[in-house]
Amino acid sequence: MTTSNIDKALTVLRGMESRDKSLAVKYIHPTKYTEHNPQASDGIEGLKDWIDRLQPQKLHLQTVRALEDGGFVITHTAGDLFGPHVFFDVFKFEEGLIVEHRVFSEDLAPPNKSGHTQIDGPTEPKRSEDGEENKALVREYYETVQISGEHDKIPHYSSPDTVRHEPGASDGLSAFLRDLATVTQNRTIDEIKFVLGEGILSLSRPRDRIKVCPAPMSTSTV
Repeated sequence: MTTSNIDKALTVLRGMESRDKSLAVKYIHPTKYTEHNPQASDGIEGLKDWIDRLQPQKLHLQTVRALEDGGFVITHTAGDLFGPHVFFDVFKFEEGLIVEHRVFSEDLAPPNKSGHTQIDGPTEPKRSEDGEENKALVREYYETVQISGEHDKIPHYSSPDTVRHEPGASDGLSAFLRDLATVTQNRTIDEIKFVLGEGILSLSRPRDRIKVCPAPMSTSTV
């Protein structure tokens, strides 16, 4: 039975969780692996060295979502790694092996004003032929609202009943507009490198407005 790229990415996380270095590097490319975490080094030995530097007690990592987009796998995980955090890991594959890894994190926070956490909500993408249009909409939203600062155009992208998972935020477009200064105060988005996703996990119909806010993770890494 063929092992999927998602299962390979989850194997890396399981290896990290259990401190099993052999498991963690099982699907790492032996010569091409590039690590974008500034606290770790490239290559298999770099990953092993990073695992050696983790706290001695076993980690507990809860991966709540795993999506595949072409040669990329994205995982959304919560766990206590140098303190409680929420992580987005991005794994790039070539010929069935991982050749690149990025990780983005933010501190784990209590439920927001509407009772949503950073990890609750749908976990499985709905299959759709409109994935590219959905990703284009997300890119346009960030380039227009987050980078260009055209906040008056938020209603063009956000549904009146938008569900928000950001700490301190509330559901609904009116609440988002009211709390705009608070929920955007720590964002420093300068450029969108790529947009990844699968199906319509976080969006309604293409060209419709965003119903679940795709809030960015911070650019800190661990």
